[in-house]
Amino acid sequence: VGAHYFEEGNVQLDAKHECGDSTLFQSPDDSAISISNILRHHETEYLASLEVSYSNLPDNTFKDLRRKLPVTRTLFPWHNTSQFSLTREITKELGIGK
Repeated sequence: VGAHYFEEGNVQLDAKHECGDSTLFQSPDDSAISISNILRHHETEYLASLEVSYSNLPDNTFKDLRRKLPVTRTLFPWHNTSQFSLTREITKELGIGK
């Protein structure tokens, strides 16, 4: 399966699933039923594995793609974002309001 998604980024998925199975061919009707059951089983198994990997994408795969720390090597304090103010920093730097 090859999938391509683009929305403010470029994401591609190439998935492969190989399986092997065997059946005894008897009459044409029995063989057709047997082959369709094998295909149905492997297709269901494959789609379930894709669903599991899609559900893990946000938690595992995409987090692994992101940079762990910003360039400054310090964590951003998300619990206290009020300490950062661009206006306050610019005002302080330029000496405005004194």
